[in-house]
Amino acid sequence: MAPTRIEATMSSPDFPVTVPELATLPPPGHPILALPVRISPHAARLERSILEWADSYRLLETARQRERLAGTHLGELVARTYPFVREDRLDTLVGWFTWAFVIDDWYDGPAGAALGDHRDMVARVLAALPVDGRAGGRRSGALFRQLARVWTGLAQPQSLPWRLRFVDSMAAFMESFAYEAANRRAATTPGVASYAQLRRQSGGITPCLHLLEYAAGLEVPGVIRRSDPFQRMFNCAADVVVWVNDVVSLRKELAIGEVSNGVLALAAERSCGLPEAVTAAYGRVADLIGEFHCAEAELTELCADWRGLTDRDQRAVRLYVDGMKYWMRGNLDWSRHSERYRQADRLRLATSPTLLTSD
Repeated sequence: MAPTRIEATMSSPDFPVTVPELATLPPPGHPILALPVRISPHAARLERSILEWADSYRLLETARQRERLAGTHLGELVARTYPFVREDRLDTLVGWFTWAFVIDDWYDGPAGAALGDHRDMVARVLAALPVDGRAGGRRSGALFRQLARVWTGLAQPQSLPWRLRFVDSMAAFMESFAYEAANRRAATTPGVASYAQLRRQSGGITPCLHLLEYAAGLEVPGVIRRSDPFQRMFNCAADVVVWVNDVVSLRKELAIGEVSNGVLALAAERSCGLPEAVTAAYGRVADLIGEFHCAEAELTELCADWRGLTDRDQRAVRLYVDGMKYWMRGNLDWSRHSERYRQADRLRLATSPTLLTSD
């Protein structure tokens, strides 16, 4: 795997630094490189569907934004992280990813920072996700309408506990935008401990992991999902994804003045340079993967000893465990190809306030 390097001069308000060249991929022998690689045979269809969702709801305002979305290769991300996705669930799955990436960019911009009452926006998002899964009335704002349509497809085949978990994770995702905006306004990078807790929510990875069950058409039994080993694996996988994302997105985030980044938090806390902070971040990722594997061994023993689990239950657990591994590795491999991180500029997929506020 050839090293990816940043070649630019960039700085963060809280941690001024000149970065002429910075390696952002893990070193040879890193445990993330030992995780499995698998890609869905539907990758091309997934790429087309991403653009179809954006065009259908007129989420993009310019040709450059559409080119950037195409170059983001979201279809590849989905193909790498849900390689076992059922064919009848492809379009709804990528509909959610289209929504998530567009709203993430929207909140990164001045429109998101200028919101008078973010709690009202969170409430409107949650109103588009009724736990009964039924479609509501006509909604104002293209992103609300798109989310409501996606949710109808996601919720219909899933159990009530799954819907409740997903809605809760969406609330956490939306609420985190306010805290990231507060950090930007104060030009302050948070401490590592507090940042790690916020990042698991702001990265949107929690709903992404819940979607593994939707993609497979199988749900992990509640008695296993609530077990200590499973919960540790879930949190470790989520943290690996967001910390790797912080490293590979560092070039872009320095260019736009973002301060909520794990590499910057490590650099500030350790009073070290960014190369050392990147090394520390990948050390943290290695520790998390080690903890994941320890918990996996415990979970395997637990499933073997727990009476009452059906063959279908055991298969659901195996697919979810595999899915978490695909997410950890697939996110890294996708990042190497995505224009989202290779282009260090201020172009965002969404800027118009009307996407959320009116037609």
